[in-house]
Amino acid sequence: MKIGIILFLIAFIIAGVKLVGFLQKKGVFINRWVFGFSAFLIVLIPVILFENLPTGVMNGLYILSGLFAIMFFETGRIMMEKNQVKGVIRASHFPKKNKK
Repeated sequence: MKIGIILFLIAFIIAGVKLVGFLQKKGVFINRWVFGFSAFLIVLIPVILFENLPTGVMNGLYILSGLFAIMFFETGRIMMEKNQVKGVIRASHFPKKNKK
């Protein structure tokens, strides 16, 4: 059971990463903050609007929320690699220290 959950989580993270890569390969560049806000709002809005949602619907919303959160962080990582994010200091900007 534990191994199944671990494998599911690994596949889930890889699916989010691959989905971002697929979208960018197709030329669809979505702002990372859209993913960030969607990760919370996709669960928050239905819970506020409806009192009793079926368990399956809530689980689906949680999975979609998690996918958006992974896509938010993956998009941020890609932007950091391309130096598109201001304020991030890379290790290459620091001079190398000589060890004595």
